[in-house]
Amino acid sequence: MIVTCTLQLNPNVFKDPLAFNPRRWKDIDPQTASKNFMPFGGGIRQCAGAELAKALFATFLHVLLREYKWTKIKGGDVARTPMLQFHDGMYIKVSKKHA
Repeated sequence: MIVTCTLQLNPNVFKDPLAFNPRRWKDIDPQTASKNFMPFGGGIRQCAGAELAKALFATFLHVLLREYKWTKIKGGDVARTPMLQFHDGMYIKVSKKHA
């Protein structure tokens, strides 16, 4: 899953990505900018089944959170990259809630 609000934090593309710099896009070629700036999602290139996928995923999450519990075993340190990453992993135990 791409975390679009963190695309501009890639140090391989932007010098000092955590510094406030509203002109960071000025000297970047359009090809690089198109892959690292997505303020409103995929636009017209978004998948035709995106809304169905969102509905199915919302249903899955509803059942998962309502009927199951999870316990963190180890890991879970989130990395600041364009993709959601856990460098040390994220280990959980999922078990059915007792009624």
